Amino acid sequence: MNRKSGFTLIELIITVALVAIVMTIGIPSFRTAILNNSRTAQVNEFVGVLSLARSEAAKRGFRVTVCRRLNDTTCATDTTSIWENGWIVFIDQNRDNIIDAGEEVLKIYSPIPNDFTLRGNVFSKSIAYLPNGVGSEAGTFRLCDSRGVDQARFVVISMTGRVRVREKESGDTCP
Repeated sequence: MNRKSGFTLIELIITVALVAIVMTIGIPSFRTAILNNSRTAQVNEFVGVLSLARSEAAKRGFRVTVCRRLNDTTCATDTTSIWENGWIVFIDQNRDNIIDAGEEVLKIYSPIPNDFTLRGNVFSKSIAYLPNGVGSEAGTFRLCDSRGVDQARFVVISMTGRVRVREKESGDTCP
């Protein structure tokens, strides 16, 4: 007898149906995991930037400023630029929140992904750390993604310069 191996049409239909069911259940949770990991990476990077600025201010004995990036050599001083364009960390010897000739740029950060927004409530242009590690003012940055305020993270900076991350509280919003 000559037997041929392979799948029958019914076996193929059942297999395709099972794959479709598994994909329908798995893809949304996979997308959520990707968004959560991306959000965590963005928050960690920004907290790292603030920690770098604070530690460099204490180490060098000068004010260190983190400003919104207009380009790789200039801080944005207008009111329309946003934190999503990246930021620059520099030694601000004359305390004017602008990179002047002779002031050392410590690090330049690229723009964050398009599906994120980063806004500061009192930090419209920059945040600075004084030589004793104290922040120039207290405030909160909010990092939001396409899922809105319920999945947002808030980077809180105290007057002592301490940085912490929190989840949504009553009254929080996203742009």
